[in-house]
Amino acid sequence: MAEKKIVIKNPAKEGWLEKQSRHLKRWKKRWFVLQDSTLYSFKKEKSYDAPTEIIDLRVFSSVKSSEDYTNRTHSFDVYSIDMVFSMVAASENEKEDWIRAIGRAIVISRTKVWEDDDDKDEDENA
Repeated sequence: MAEKKIVIKNPAKEGWLEKQSRHLKRWKKRWFVLQDSTLYSFKKEKSYDAPTEIIDLRVFSSVKSSEDYTNRTHSFDVYSIDMVFSMVAASENEKEDWIRAIGRAIVISRTKVWEDDDDKDEDENA
């Protein structure tokens, strides 16, 4: 099966972060790309083949600092009802930039869902 290449156009943010693996809880360095309501991780910088993770931010409710939880400086978590992704930035400024960018993407993705639902209602009433 051919590996899927992700098309990245004007990402809101991209850069190196460490992420905690879900099963073994090991920290791995990955190149993250935030585009629209999706957060991708890749093994190589600006090489958008075969993402190691595709995180649909439309199902996540919040993003916040998590240094108390992870015991890692500059760490933050992205939360959904049944899942948490933990990541670590290289600096406090980078962490704050990622939290702002991901938080904005979560809010915008919810607004788009509501607008899409409103459009459907209008179509059904037409």
